[in-house]
Amino acid sequence: MRRSIFTLSIIIAVLNMMVIGIFMPAEVITLYGLNGMAVAYGSKWFYALYALIPIIISGVFLIADISSRKNGGEDDNGDEPLSAIDEFLSGHSKKSDNADLAATWFFAVISWVLTGLALNEIENIGVIMPSIIVVMLSAVLIFTSALYSGGDMLQICGVEINWLAGKDKALKRAQRLSTMLGVISGMLGVCLAAWSLVINNNIPNCIAVAELFIFAFLLPIIYAHSQKK
Repeated sequence: MRRSIFTLSIIIAVLNMMVIGIFMPAEVITLYGLNGMAVAYGSKWFYALYALIPIIISGVFLIADISSRKNGGEDDNGDEPLSAIDEFLSGHSKKSDNADLAATWFFAVISWVLTGLALNEIENIGVIMPSIIVVMLSAVLIFTSALYSGGDMLQICGVEINWLAGKDKALKRAQRLSTMLGVISGMLGVCLAAWSLVINNNIPNCIAVAELFIFAFLLPIIYAHSQKK
């Protein structure tokens, strides 16, 4: 799993850099002021740094996983098991792979959003800020949906669902639904944000916010509550 995520992050970064190298002008906007206007310009390869972040994240997780496997899941003395933090970072937790995948995807989306801004040479970021907010919100919801979907955590999108304590099968069903709806609604949110830019109208953004709340947050909680009996 970790190797697959690392490989995927490399592929995404290579594609991103190809877009930067082929289509982006040599000098691009590198900084926006508080008023949303461009205030600094520089080399287009500045945006390649953002494409490397997913590789760094997945690479750290992969190295920790390999190191842990070599050590046999024990500390330096070989006497005690991994701590909770080491267990999470090394991949011995069911939540680890979810966190790794979500973090990689989250920063990959950010790198493509920033690349798109530079590619289109948008001087005033305020014009497209609603779409940027929707994209970021979609990414965050995908992240949280994946993070809280594994193991025995009595949470869905960060919300405590103590009524399913001891009901492992019902909890897993609720978490699977939460992850599925979170990812699907997040991807739909990104598409609606892009469509909003194409038609230069914020109605798709408004629809995106509504569907993110309903499908990624409200429906999973309602379903989890229905499993209470």
